[in-house]
Amino acid sequence: MATRTPDTLNLEERHRFLLRKLHSLSGIVPIGVFLFEHLLTNSMAFQGADKFNDAVHGIHDLPYLFALEFFGIFLPLAFHALYGIKIAMTAEPNVRAYPYMDNRRYFFQRLTGYIAFLFLIVHLLKFRFAHWIGWGPEFIGSDDPFEITRRGLTEWEPWGIAVPAFVTMTFYVIGLWAACYHFANGIWSFCISWGITVGEKAQKRVGMAAAAIGILFFVWGGLSLWAFAKAPKAVDSQEQNKTMIAEPT
Repeated sequence: MATRTPDTLNLEERHRFLLRKLHSLSGIVPIGVFLFEHLLTNSMAFQGADKFNDAVHGIHDLPYLFALEFFGIFLPLAFHALYGIKIAMTAEPNVRAYPYMDNRRYFFQRLTGYIAFLFLIVHLLKFRFAHWIGWGPEFIGSDDPFEITRRGLTEWEPWGIAVPAFVTMTFYVIGLWAACYHFANGIWSFCISWGITVGEKAQKRVGMAAAAIGILFFVWGGLSLWAFAKAPKAVDSQEQNKTMIAEPT
């Protein structure tokens, strides 16, 4: 078999080391930072619709929002997801033959990557880009993003098809679990890849800390979902006027 020279390698093969490092880094910054910020904003639902709406409007009022989203969220997400899929498709998992912890992590990191990728696409099309395909009212610029979020989680009707609330919530719980596990395990592998944890003891300590972060994020996000699920439906102004007219004076 002839040895391949650098001139015969494609772009990905020539820069594989750099791309793998950037892929690992992008999972922590900015994607991990965005995950934390997203969970933080959603947690405002515990303090009521007004607090949540103020937090969302504060983000939407940022200058150059689209540029921040494109270069700080969408572009890194696209790179991390697409290159991650390429890595996963060329991987050879052997968790059945060798059911060790590292092999399980290897398997679930790729499985949760696929789930999180699907979840993010649905989530973005459902809220951020709902106007593209008619999956709901536009979230950006809304006067009441809390109610739009509540409806999207409990009364979702894509193309007029009613989806039971438990189906939507189950989908979000699974997607949240996948995102939290993928991020937490990514912290552990990032520290190894970048030479931060060299010894076995250091890797074990970071692994335990990363697992704690993943569990914390999952519980944090789960409680936010619960807050939206238990929130009362906002009274429409027209319905409220009809009720006031119907009430005897």
